Amino acid sequence: MRVNIRVATIIIGLMDAAGCAAVAVGSYTSGSDPATIGFDYAAGVIVTGLFLVTGLPALILAYLRRAPRTALALALAFPAIFVLLFIAAVVIFEMLP
Repeated sequence: MRVNIRVATIIIGLMDAAGCAAVAVGSYTSGSDPATIGFDYAAGVIVTGLFLVTGLPALILAYLRRAPRTALALALAFPAIFVLLFIAAVVIFEMLP
C-alpha cells in the first residue's frame, strides 16, 4: 500500500491539531500554583502560536493540493520544534537554583 504525500500531510496535520489542543487546554485550565500559572499560560500561547505557524498552513496547503512537500515539511516541523522547545525548557528549569 502506498500513501501519497497529501494523505500523510493531512494525517500528521490532524495529529498536530489534536496535540496542540491537548496541550493548550491542559495549560489554560491547569490548577497550578498561582506563582507558576503564568508559565502554563505562556506554554499554551507558544504551542498555539507554533501550530498557527506550522500545522495550520500545512493543512491548508494539503487541502488546496498545493506544494505537497512544503506542506509535509510544515506538518513535521510542529512536533520537531515542540520537542526542541520542551527539551530547552527542561534544561533551563534544571539550571535554575
